[in-house]
Amino acid sequence: MKTSRVFAALVLAFGTLLAPVPASATAAAPLTVAEPHCGDWVDYNGNENRRMKSWLCFYDSGDGGVYPMLWTECGWLALFGIGWEKLPNGCRVWEPSYYEITFPDGTKTTDKTFPGASGSNTANSAAEAYPCQTGPWRLYSYYGVQMKDVLGNWGSSIAATHEVTVEVTCP
Repeated sequence: MKTSRVFAALVLAFGTLLAPVPASATAAAPLTVAEPHCGDWVDYNGNENRRMKSWLCFYDSGDGGVYPMLWTECGWLALFGIGWEKLPNGCRVWEPSYYEITFPDGTKTTDKTFPGASGSNTANSAAEAYPCQTGPWRLYSYYGVQMKDVLGNWGSSIAATHEVTVEVTCP
């Protein structure tokens, strides 16, 4: 008799732990930037021995906003054309690299630039955040990269104009 009471108490306690907890009615739904949230391209210099991979993206700023970002990756054709290699001395995003956003309500940004950035073979530049609007966000950008040669001098450049449209849902 005593064991059955202990067993019943254990079942009751365990059942309470498994009961679903109701969600808070005040919790805001998170901002959603639809996948894919980036457009991606590969552009080459005139000799096709230097390349720029790039991604124009939108991200959730974490505080109810959305911001555009430019990701770049530089490479050069290895000796004898046997494949693409990482640059030995670095790559940077041009300054200025321009962008324009068309918001879902039809308004646009004007005279906006991605900040300069540099790295060994990648350079990533985030711009300012904008208040969220539900609907399609269009990002149009003219940007480029410069690459260092083997002596460490800035030389090869590649520029491109691209655009991407991403669907955003606000809380």
